[in-house]
Parts: sequence; C-alpha cells; structure tokens
Amino acid sequence: MKKILLILVIVLTYISCTIDREIPANIITIDPTSVLVHYWNFNSLSGTVTTVNADVSLLPGTSSIKYNGSGAGYMDSFSPGYDINALNNDIAGTGLRARNPSDTRSLLLTVPTTGYKSIIVQFATAKSGSGATTQSYSYTIDGTSYITNDLSTIVFNPTDDPLASLVTLDFSQITGVNNNSNFKIKIDFSGTTASGTSGNNRFDNVSLVGIPLSLTAPPSNLSYNTTNSFLINTAITPLSPSVTGNVASYNVSPNLPTGLALDSSTGIISGTPTSLSPATDYTITASNSFGSTTFITSITVANAPLLLVHYWNFNSLPTGTLNNVIADASLISTTSANIKYNGTGAGYMDQYTPGSTANAQNSDAAGLGLRLRNPSDTRNVLISSPTTGYKNVIVRFATARSSTSGASVQNYSYSLDGTNFVTTNLSTTTFNPNIDPIYDSITLDFTNIAGANNNPNFKIKIVFAGIEASGTSGNNRLDNITVQANQL
Repeated sequence: MKKILLILVIVLTYISCTIDREIPANIITIDPTSVLVHYWNFNSLSGTVTTVNADVSLLPGTSSIKYNGSGAGYMDSFSPGYDINALNNDIAGTGLRARNPSDTRSLLLTVPTTGYKSIIVQFATAKSGSGATTQSYSYTIDGTSYITNDLSTIVFNPTDDPLASLVTLDFSQITGVNNNSNFKIKIDFSGTTASGTSGNNRFDNVSLVGIPLSLTAPPSNLSYNTTNSFLINTAITPLSPSVTGNVASYNVSPNLPTGLALDSSTGIISGTPTSLSPATDYTITASNSFGSTTFITSITVANAPLLLVHYWNFNSLPTGTLNNVIADASLISTTSANIKYNGTGAGYMDQYTPGSTANAQNSDAAGLGLRLRNPSDTRNVLISSPTTGYKNVIVRFATARSSTSGASVQNYSYSLDGTNFVTTNLSTTTFNPNIDPIYDSITLDFTNIAGANNNPNFKIKIVFAGIEASGTSGNNRLDNITVQANQL
C-alpha cells in the first residue's frame, strides 16, 4: 500500500508541473554569491516592439533585446506568460513573442557583464504549434563575432505552449565572458516551420546572474610575452595577459602599431598589423578603483622573409650567341623564368667575363655575366618571371655598360598580362649605367603593385636608349638577377 501511495504522489507531482505550464530543463546549481545583473519579466510589455530594455539591471541603460534581420517577422507580447524562472515573486503576466518568419532573423540579447564573473543566463521558452522547432544559441565577447566555444547548450527544441521549458546557458567557465562590456547572446531559429507566415517562439523571465568582482585591492603581477615579432599584413596570435586580482580596464601607451588593438576589458592584444614598426616598448596598464599595475612588452612588425623565387647568376652560360636564358634556380619553374632579347637588327646576347659579385647570392663568384650587344635601340630585354604563389615582389640586378659605346640609358617597365607594358607605381623607371668594371645594383620594387602578386604572366622589360644604343659596337651587361617575394 505504501508503494502504491508513493507512486501516486510522484504521478500527481508530475501532473501538477505540467498543469502549471512548466517543464524545468538542464537545471544547474548557481553560486549563492551571485546577484541578478539583468532581468526581463516582460510584464509591462504590450503591442509590437523593436527593442525591449531590461526590467531590472545593475548596469542601467546597457541591456536590450532586439529581433535583428529581414522579412516580415517581428516581436510583440503574449499573455499569459510563464511562472518558470520568475523572480522577485513576479506573476506570470506577459511574455515576449518572436513571430515567424523567424529563419531570417535572430533574437539578440545585449547583456554586458562589466564588474561581474561566473555568468549564467536562464529563460523560459516555448513555441506555438507552427513556431520554429529549433533554437540555436551562440555568443560574442567582442560584440561582432559569434561563437559556441565551451557552451554546453547550443541547441534546444522548445515544447508547444502552454508547456514551457527552462533553458540554462552556463558561461561560468568561459573567462572571456567575465567583466565584458561587449557580451551578447544570439538565438537563431530553424526547422521547416521557421519560414512560415504564422507561428512564433515565446520567451519569458530572462535572467543573467553573476558574481561581483571584489575590488578590494589593485591588480598586480601583470605580464605578457616580453618580446613579440610580427609579420606585416599577417594576423597575429592574440597576446593574453596574466594578472593577479581583478581588473576593471586595460590601456596601452604609446599607441600600438596600426592594425593592432588592446581590448580594454580583457587586456588581449589582437589584429593584423598593416604597417612596419621597429622594436618598440609598450607600457600596458591594468587598473581598478584601488590602483594599477604595469608591464612593458616589446613589439616589432617586420616584412616576412623574402624568398629567392628566381635567380640568374649566368655562371653556366654557354659560349656563342644566346636566344633564351633560363633561370639558374627557381621555386616555380626554371623554364618559365627566362630572358630573351626581342626585336630586330644585328644585336644579340652572349656571355661576358668577368661578371660581378654585386647582388650575387649564396656567395657565388663573379663568374660570367650576360652581355646585350648593340645595336640595342631596336631590341629589348624581356624577363619572364612568374610570381604564382608569391606576393610583395622585389627584382634586383647588377648592371654596367662597355666603355662609352654601350647604351647610356636603360628604361624599365612591366606587364601584368604578358602583353601590355606599363610603369604605373614603379619608383625606378630609368637608369644610366656606369662603365665596366663599375657595376650598380638596381632595385625594382613591386611590393605596392598588387597586380604583380601571384601572377603567372608577370614580365619585366628593359629598353635601351641614348645615342650610343644605335651603334654597331658596344653593349650593356647584366648579372645576378634576382626575383624575391613572400609566399602567399
């Protein structure tokens, strides 16, 4: 008989819960030192709304609920609401209704946690018969990018009204949520019914609780990596601080390199540096109302190491007239990287000795060089140098001319399509070579010419001029041509 009575008590208890329109779910234990930071009971809500501010907040004017997106969906009130998660002896009253179509909108809860940690969010939810069958939860700690990292509940299937369920989103172990002015929660809707023209999801008694940060002493023992070297235009691995005590805000002096930023709430340095910067000391200060602590970290922003994509040292040139000179070394293809002396007339290419050590790589000897014989005003040197898979291109070479009969002017241009040659944004477009044995090193910088990056058709042209260029003797000489770049 006692067993029968016990079973009846259990059954009656379950029935009473369902009659009370509540089905508790994923209940967790909340730290007793937690306080109610934000709370919506929606009991003053009526009609269609676009923004719903918190009914209770310890951070007045900072918290809101919006229904962002497109389409005909909107928010309004429904009645009666739910008792589940009702606080402060609130009655069921009214609740918030997010109407279909809901698959083109998101319910956005702006809930800053400034001054609080160990955050837990709870709310009652249900749906109408044709409301969206799935709610998906994510959050942001930077106010922009939404993630689900370490969030144990990311999907929930609400029951049909009048039964409501309690959903708990436990952020207590996600430290980035603590003391965060940018914290937001997003609820997305899906399922075959979410795109309908009728139906809705319902919410009531939304609460956020957290443990107050105990600001009884200034923070101490702040530290970061002492020395940091980053590459320009490459996202850095964020630098996170280590600190003892509670921090209300972080700041840095002087300003970080362009593209990097310090999060004033978390102290994390992140971003993509977009300008070069020598090694510079930055003082980071962590503060609260009782004082501050500082740490000095060094940051350098440098170019990525240049790779030798193509290289001609010419030390293996054969004797006699040359029609095509392929690269001595190439990370892409020695055959696609080649030099020709295009045009008409009696001019031709051959080897010359001695060459030069100017711009020589790998401790190469002077060896041989490439000679471009007059008449050169009817010809041009065409250097085919594809940059497929590479960026920030820099071309260098050594050059000179023979006595006073070699062409006295070299004009430089480039092609991005393999046919049309331009000088746009090229800082060096002409040069007057010295007389052998004085070789000059020429640099053609394409780092600010985006079209030169990752380009299989990239070519450079050298055109010769001056009264000597039409002569029947004399020549210009090239040696140690390098094409260097960063890997994509």
